[in-house]
Amino acid sequence: MTELITEILKRAGYAPQVSYASWTLAREQVISGAAQGVYPLVKSTSRLDQFLSSDPLIEFEYVLFYDRSRGEPRVSSAAELSRLRVGGISGYDYWPELESTVRGLVEFNTAEEGFQALADGKIDLLAEGLLSGQATVADPSFPRDANDFDHLRDGGKLVHSVEGLHFMMPKTPEAAAVMRKFNEVLTAMRKGQEYKAIVAALQPDAAQEVALEPVGGAGLAELLDETGRTVLYAPRGTRAKVLAWPKEFTEKADPAPERILVEVKIINGPASGRALYVDARALLLEVPGQ
Repeated sequence: MTELITEILKRAGYAPQVSYASWTLAREQVISGAAQGVYPLVKSTSRLDQFLSSDPLIEFEYVLFYDRSRGEPRVSSAAELSRLRVGGISGYDYWPELESTVRGLVEFNTAEEGFQALADGKIDLLAEGLLSGQATVADPSFPRDANDFDHLRDGGKLVHSVEGLHFMMPKTPEAAAVMRKFNEVLTAMRKGQEYKAIVAALQPDAAQEVALEPVGGAGLAELLDETGRTVLYAPRGTRAKVLAWPKEFTEKADPAPERILVEVKIINGPASGRALYVDARALLLEVPGQ
């Protein structure tokens, strides 16, 4: 988001400087004049009373997370949701159906605190962005298993919303001029490939890149069909993307599997573009930055 917003402002003729703060502090800095703008925010009546809003930068999905070990809460009506303890992040404005149903939302300063409270049984549900929530529980610094958490899928707008995220500035004539330029550049960028490349990084990519190493001292990596029969050979260091992790890695391992096959798509070398299988022992996970 920072990459997108700073690029827009630079193209509009400005030299932005970015600092990070809590949601509440960031808004207060804009109101006081200590900062000229704040992002990324969803639109709400209270915010539009205070700020000018850009056109939508991207759309973001918001959900209600729960702890799987405590069972999935049933939410088929506003009455059922109103009886549950729902947490949220301080400074967020949530979707109207949630805010009109839940009275006394339990607030936490950070998503980490909210998920820990969910794990501790202090709340039944946590309202958070789907991608940011998944990133929080997947982070190595978070002490719980990411698989302990899921989000509600049944319940319609009570449990789910898709909201546009915006850049906002105070309601001043100077800010209005900046916002006009901002929206002009954003509209132009949306028509090009650069915008698509920037926002693509915000989407989860289930395909993890790996390198292939020969198994058992062989000089070449074997590329297999779904039955495990060798189709092609690949040189050491061939790169691939995992298309689907087997259940032995993500759910439950069967006793002493003879061989685990992983579906991959080859991305370099003579077999580039082929979707085949490899022995899981041939996969070498890549370290970011190396």
